[in-house]
Amino acid sequence: MSSIPNFLIAGVMKAGTSGAALNLNMHPEIYCVTPYWKKKTVEKYNYDTGSFVGGMANMGNKELDFFNEVTNYNHGMDVYKTFFPIASSPIRGEASPNYFCLDENKYSGIVSRMSASLDTANTKVVIFLRDPITRAYSHWNQIQQPETTFGSRYKGKTFNECTEQSSNPQNQNAILGRSEYANNLASYRSVFGANNVYVTTQESVVANPLIEYNKIFNFLGTFNLPIDPGFRMSNVSDYTGSIDSGSLAWCKNYFKDNVTIVKELYPDLDYSGWNSY
Repeated sequence: MSSIPNFLIAGVMKAGTSGAALNLNMHPEIYCVTPYWKKKTVEKYNYDTGSFVGGMANMGNKELDFFNEVTNYNHGMDVYKTFFPIASSPIRGEASPNYFCLDENKYSGIVSRMSASLDTANTKVVIFLRDPITRAYSHWNQIQQPETTFGSRYKGKTFNECTEQSSNPQNQNAILGRSEYANNLASYRSVFGANNVYVTTQESVVANPLIEYNKIFNFLGTFNLPIDPGFRMSNVSDYTGSIDSGSLAWCKNYFKDNVTIVKELYPDLDYSGWNSY
């Protein structure tokens, strides 16, 4: 038997969602989709991955990309639910950071599809934020790696060329847009209810993993772990170089108003690991 998930990790890209999927599975009452379990489901039901796109077509990552990719969503909730076997754990979920891309045309309609298909009153959403500038810089760095196949419009360009010189809103700049959190946080709070949306920061999780994951466990309705079971980061890359001072100053000014709104929404978060805005 299978069922709809009762939690989602909705973002953000480059903020530790891959590690979160692995780490949440270290709790005995939690099941979160990982590449291993995704592949097992595809094999069990003999799904044709060629009929999927994004994460559901890729057995190498943990994402399902169900609500952001219409092709996947059109397969129906019965297919989606097979990735969440009831017998696995009472708390079941998935991590797809593309669920936080509400302002990108390609992914329009994410929260409306969630609202139509999930029990939003009883579904909890976890969002990992990261300092907007370091997130954007990590995003840009990943695109520059030879093995990266997305973000072709930014490939081979400097960070300055991909931000300051490409900041026209009409460009749908993903490197900048995915670091603008305020509107998307408001959308999730509106659909799921503020009490069902938990926000933390990647910096806090790295600094105090046991403390921060126990907060998430409490939010999801289960017990704390007394000792660190081996929480770890995932998909961590060592990038060379640093943001030049001009780009850093420009980014601080660009993100300032957005960060101010985020801090008003979540004044109790620890932002000490973020740049000053």
